[in-house]
Amino acid sequence: MKMRNLVVGGLALAFALSTSTVAIALQGKKGALEAVDKLAKKAKDASFAEDCKSAAKGLELDPVMHSFKPRARGGFGIGGKAGLVPANQDGIEAYLPALSKKGLSAADAGKMGEPVIEMANRVLAIAEVSDHLWPESKESAKSKKKWLELNQMMKDGAKEVAEAVETKNYAGVKKAAGKLNTSCSECHSVFRD
Repeated sequence: MKMRNLVVGGLALAFALSTSTVAIALQGKKGALEAVDKLAKKAKDASFAEDCKSAAKGLELDPVMHSFKPRARGGFGIGGKAGLVPANQDGIEAYLPALSKKGLSAADAGKMGEPVIEMANRVLAIAEVSDHLWPESKESAKSKKKWLELNQMMKDGAKEVAEAVETKNYAGVKKAAGKLNTSCSECHSVFRD
């Protein structure tokens, strides 16, 4: 009977620890989403870069990067609710390749303009925060230099996407989205585990 109680107690403890670890991981992702979203709404503020630097002190890289994942996997979706884009594109990393191939037409701008600007501002916030969260496991100065270079490319692409939509330069949206998508692909090839 004592052995059974020990086993049951041990299993209960293991379950509690594993669920708390999952809860902490989910809280980290949710906290990162909330922080990035708050920063993205202030993308045009003069204090934006400094606000991102301050926010980075309370964030970790993995949850911040998880923001790129589809809405169904805990990342940002495209637009306020699911269904604006096909389910397989309802996340920043999933939508960017499509936007870089198709661009944004004047006909689609009415429903997609604001969600694309919102996405671009979120990417800008992620990149600005990530300047201060480079993956230190890549120890050489060259790696940090490359990280900052790719982050700058991501910031430039995000700003160009938002500006192209705001100025109704729909051909420019496709080009800027291509630049932004390239920054993601290049970064994955160097830094993604």
